[in-house]
Order: sequence, then structure tokens, then C-alpha cells
Amino acid sequence: MNARKRICGALLLTSLALTPAAAVSNNPWYDAFVTYDNASGTAYTASTDAAFLAWQESFIQRSYLNLYETTGDTAWLAKFVTHADTVTGPLAFKLSDTDSYPDWTTSRYSPDLTVNGTFDTADGTDATLPAGWIRNGSTSATAARTNAPGEFITTTVACVPGGYGLKLTTAGGTAQRLYRVLTGYKPGHKYQLTFSGKNGGSVHGRVFVYDRTANLNLASIEVTSGAWTSYAADFTMPAAGHTVEVWIAHMVTTPAAQSAFFENVRVAPYFSYHVLDGMIGIPLANFVRLVHRNPVTLAAFQTAATAYRQLLENQVIAKWQDAAAYYGNTWVGVSATEGYYREPTNHDTFSSSTVLDPLPYNQYFALLELQNILYDVNASSAYLAKAEQGATYFANRLTLPAGTAAYTWYYAAFAGSKIEDASHVNVDMEFITELHRSGSVFLDVDMLRFTGTLTDNLWNGSATAPQLNNMVTGVQGSYCTNYGFSRTMYGWVPLAQFDSRAWQIAATQYAAQTPSGHDEAVTLSQIIRWDPVKLVNQGFELPAPSDATLPARWTRSLSTAATAYRDSVNKKSGDYGLSVKSNGTSYQRLVQAWTGFVPGASYTVTFDAKADTSGAEGRVWVQNTTTATTVAAYNFSNTAWQTHTFTFTAPATATDAVNVQVGHRYYTVNNGLTHYDNVVVKRTGDAW
Repeated sequence: MNARKRICGALLLTSLALTPAAAVSNNPWYDAFVTYDNASGTAYTASTDAAFLAWQESFIQRSYLNLYETTGDTAWLAKFVTHADTVTGPLAFKLSDTDSYPDWTTSRYSPDLTVNGTFDTADGTDATLPAGWIRNGSTSATAARTNAPGEFITTTVACVPGGYGLKLTTAGGTAQRLYRVLTGYKPGHKYQLTFSGKNGGSVHGRVFVYDRTANLNLASIEVTSGAWTSYAADFTMPAAGHTVEVWIAHMVTTPAAQSAFFENVRVAPYFSYHVLDGMIGIPLANFVRLVHRNPVTLAAFQTAATAYRQLLENQVIAKWQDAAAYYGNTWVGVSATEGYYREPTNHDTFSSSTVLDPLPYNQYFALLELQNILYDVNASSAYLAKAEQGATYFANRLTLPAGTAAYTWYYAAFAGSKIEDASHVNVDMEFITELHRSGSVFLDVDMLRFTGTLTDNLWNGSATAPQLNNMVTGVQGSYCTNYGFSRTMYGWVPLAQFDSRAWQIAATQYAAQTPSGHDEAVTLSQIIRWDPVKLVNQGFELPAPSDATLPARWTRSLSTAATAYRDSVNKKSGDYGLSVKSNGTSYQRLVQAWTGFVPGASYTVTFDAKADTSGAEGRVWVQNTTTATTVAAYNFSNTAWQTHTFTFTAPATATDAVNVQVGHRYYTVNNGLTHYDNVVVKRTGDAW
């Protein structure tokens, strides 16, 4: 484990005025995001299901933070707070069990009491009857399993189409029903009844949960659609000792020969999960840290940040290591350097028969990332220790196959776990990047190997039609098709710090397509942050691999670490600026390639800078190396921080190699110091 250092993980820009709802910005990525956000940004905000909040809503909140840090427009933060206040409000975050900790909960991953609600398994003596179900007033002619086309929802099990539904037909005057007893329920606990159904005639289908002991319906849902539709209803289980059943029926008994169809009947309890708490909490924590780092600029957001911090510290994180809480203490300290979270020992919260000890990496990473972010705010040694121990447990189990420069790893550390897939790996990479930027556990060499996982294994190698293989080893795996998670790259795009292809792979996939979900929207927001047409690492916050004095994605021209270096003292904003020292014999410069420009378009460079009184002064160039010409050059001599701008016209040929250079106006002066920060290129007329 390397000595921990704290550096700013954000690309900080100067504050600029911009309205998020702007229709056109001259930036296609931004415009695509705004279009998506206007149409779908609030689709999951009011959900009370933690799965939707974690795997959809939290991504749009991440996106708003990315857009703020790219544009400097606090309207994105105001939008974030509107969403976050809803997600942390009493409808979504509420008491759901016997302790004092409110929860975000879902029934999606918990044990299903219905067991054979898919009807795929037949009774041992009657192939028309689903195993475990009991007919009531019905026969094999009126209540039967079916795999006829249109009468079940097509699935792919082991890549072979198959599956069954349940067909229930009226007989005229006599109720035709099917039921099964639900055993092992948790008394007084909240459950959800879900199923898919459709009506094939004039009579509507019905599914209900019945407390036979109390002669009471606990939940009842009418099938109202003639097409397959998902239905759900919440209810509370009775006290212990009651006989509880789930029934499939019709709303009325006549006319005869009217069929309704049912699939995926499920009765499952609501629980809270480490990964969902972490995923929902990460953008909240990042907002808290952002306000903490910018207390003056973002003073208007301090009240919201304080509320989110208290909720995360006192409720979300605390409950998972409180022995007296509903889920008990789930932290496992393996050694002084290793640890992880496991599933609760006092409640079976997972439908999997595998004991999740430890939890899959992505599941415990999310909660640890939350703590690592908050460490920057509260300096909690317990938070830091857990984040580093969890990261070290994972790092010690990484594999670097002989002859490769790419890490591979499993989905979890428990026996029988599969290779990690290209979907969950985004959660992994978020945590890994957070730890690396904090100076913990993962070194530059590790990040280069993770980057190799993307470029050598996942990527199909195509520059024009890039896609990502399903597994981190570069194979399709057991999935029926390959490239199923290709466009979900929000955890990978930040590796553009180490290899520009990380951005290019994502950007090319999105060039002709808008987001289809919040997971793609957050990927698009990362594409916006790392767009080379704006320049990357404009504030010099991120170091290059293996050279902390050099800003990532910038290169030296004739200069050295002694004459062009990241400077934590001379900066306009953030944690670092850039200092360039003249040597009296040659231009000492820092250079970044400028790509993605629109040929012939007008662009504006903005930057913060100051020079000393030596007379070396400062200069920023735009150079076309293909034609060996200077496109533009701008000189300055101010000795206090000042924001400068100049405008130029991009070359007429899109393939020309162009770069932006910063240095001195007069190189013949010895030891002249010039300082830079926030070097940005934008389309002329754009606000950012």
C-alpha cells in the first residue's frame, strides 16, 4: 500500500454562466445529453424502489455533477439538489424494519416465496400442472402450463429459447383457480407481489395474496391489458403462524372459454443492500465533497450538503456495521490490511443459494467508495481503513496473466464465481479510480494494467465500430450474444487519463446514437468531461502515470521536470496549476494535442495565467504541425492572476495535427517563471 496523498480528482474549471436547458451549444455531446435529460431525466426520481434509484436515478445525478464540473454552471447543482432531495425524502428513504435506521429497499434480489412462479417446472405426475401449485375448481383443461407461441414470455436459458406460462380459462359459472402456500414468510415484514399477465378474451385475470387464517386478502391485482404487462403491489405479511397463499384466478367466471395468461409470479420481501446504498449514496457524497472543497463558491449549497452528509454517515453507512441493527454488523476484518462486507448472517436477503461471504466486489466496493469520498470531508480513520482494506483484499486477488499487461479478475472471491463482466466492472472501476486519485492502494502501474484490460481485452480493436466483449478476459462468456454491455462505459472513460483510446472507444459508439437509459447518459457525461476538443486536464489536476510533476495528457517540448511542472502553490483554482521556467537557451513548453475540431470553425482559448517580473512573460500557441504553421499565438505579461482569451480559426482539413502549447514569450531570459491554470478551448460563442 502506498502512502496516501490527497489530490483533487475533479477537472476544475472557472465558473461560467450557462443554462442547462440550452437547446444548442455547438457541442454535440452536450446537446445530446440535454435532449435526453429534458425527455427522460426525471423518469426514476420519484421511484421508491432502491434498484431503480441505484441503477438509474443515481446515474443521472452523477451526470449532473459531471456537467457542473465541466461547465461551471451551478444550475446543474440546483438540478442535482432537486433530485437528491426527492431520493432522500420520506417516500423513498424510510423506516422499513425494526431498528431506527431508515432504508432504501427493493424486493428485486430477495428470496421468492412462490418458488415456481415461472411455471417452468412440472409436477412429477402431471406435466400440465406446475410443481408446487394446487388446482381449485379447475382441471388440466382450464388451468395448465403452456409453451404455445404468445402464451408465455420468451426467455433464453443457457442460450436455448424456452419457458412456460400459465393459461387459465373460464368454464362458465365455476371459478377456475390455482394457488400455492407461501411458507417461511417474515411476520410483519413488507413484501411485494409481482407478475406479468395478459388477457386473451373479455374476462380479466387476477392474482391475489390471501391470508387463510384471517380470511383476508393481503394484495390483489387485476390484469387489465391484452398485451404482456408487468404488475406489482406491496403488502405486509401477517403475524407468525398464519396460512398465506398466492392465487391465480379470474375477475368473473363467465362467459366460458375466456383465457388469461400469467408469467413470473413472485412474492418477495423488501430488503436493503450494500451495493444499492452505495450506488445511491456515491453522488450524494461527491456533492458533499464538492461543496466542502469550494465553501465560498458553493456556499448556497451548504445546507443541502450538510443534510446529505448526516444521512450518509449516521444512517446509510452506520447501519451495516452496527451489531444491534436489523442487518447486524456485516464488516469482516480479515487482517490488519484486508477486509470486506458480507451478506447479513441474521437475514437471508438474497435469492442466491450461494452464501455471499464476501459480497461480490462491486457490491461492497460501492459502500466503500462512499466512505472514501467522505473521508475527504470528515477525516474518519475508520472510513479510510475500511476503504483501503477492501481495496487491498481485491488487489491481492487480481490476476496478471503471463505475457500480458492487462489485469483480469473474478466477479467475487467466493468459490465458483464467474469472471467479471463488462457491466459490473464499471462499479469496480469507479472505486478503483477513486482510490487511485486519493493516493491509496492502486499505483500508476495498476491503472495502466486496468487500462490494458479495456484496450487489450474488452475492446474488439475496431476504431470505426468499437465494441466491448462481455468479460474482462476478452471473451463472450456464457451469455447468448457478445457485446451486450458495450455502451455502458462510465467507469472506463476516466481512464482516458492514461490512454486516449478510452475516450475514443466510448465516443465512437455514441457518435450517431443518443442515450437509451440513465446508464448511457452518465457515460455520455463522461464523454463530455474528457472531450479532447475542449482539452483534457485543463486545470493540471491529474498527474501523468509515473511522473507526478507532469500533468496527464500533456507532454513536454524541450522542457524537463525542472522547467515545466505541476505546481501546488501557484494555482488559480483547485489543487494544482502549471509553472514553466525559462532556461535562457530554448523554449520550455508543455503541449497537448487538439483533436475533434470542426474544420474552419471559430474557436476561443481561455486560460488563467500570470508571469513574474523577469521579462520572460508568457505565450500560448496553437500550432498546425502538419503544415508547420502557427495558427495563433497570444502573449501576456501581467504579474497577478488574470483570465485571458483569444480566438482562432481551425484548419480547413480535419486530419491536420494541431496542438496547444504553453510557455514563455521570451526564452532567452534565464529562470523566468510563468504560471498557468484552466486552459480551455471552446467554440466561439459558447459559454463553456
